[in-house]
Amino acid sequence: MGLCKCPKRQVTNQFCFEHRVNVCENCMVQNHSKCIVQSYLQWLRDSDYVSNCTLCSSTLEQGECVRLVCYHVFHWDCLNARQSSLPSNTAPRGHQCPICDTEIFPNFNLVSPVGDALKAYLSQVNWGRNGLGLSLLPKDKSVESSANFKSQGTSTTVSAPTQTAAVSNMTKVHHSVGVERLKDNGLFSEQIMRHENPHSVLLMDAFSLPVEKNVLGK
Repeated sequence: MGLCKCPKRQVTNQFCFEHRVNVCENCMVQNHSKCIVQSYLQWLRDSDYVSNCTLCSSTLEQGECVRLVCYHVFHWDCLNARQSSLPSNTAPRGHQCPICDTEIFPNFNLVSPVGDALKAYLSQVNWGRNGLGLSLLPKDKSVESSANFKSQGTSTTVSAPTQTAAVSNMTKVHHSVGVERLKDNGLFSEQIMRHENPHSVLLMDAFSLPVEKNVLGK
């Protein structure tokens, strides 16, 4: 347990992995809306984190984000498209967090700033309104978002040099020592990026020293 540094000074066991401070739910909504937040004990076990949306693998800084009651964060467009693709008769319990399988819809009696912010997003789309027990909208705006989300997996736009594209396909894994490793296809590469002292590194293949040969005289 820790004390949040905001004026409310609330006791909390939730910890911002990026800023390394205890945060209450009010701060999650107002000041840490795109940060990776989990329990302090989990941070002690493993302080590494990936600040990407699990659904599209792009950084959370790009786009509007929503935090679930389990505190996992996703791009709202990605989450909306994913849940909209489920059958229309899916029960509320069938809408689960893509990471931990916790039910997306908050309990009706839950008093939570994170839950209130989540309900505001859910009330904008029909699958969300259905789970909240609200009347459906005349037109579900999530249909268009769902189509755009599905098209991402079938179309690729090349707008950068090959070298830039190769780097964008890798995931930055943040470590507590201020070092980022590049993660490609589920494996950590040997390339290490340090931000304290930027410099260029030239990697050379191992080579063998030339073997001296005796030169016969006349």
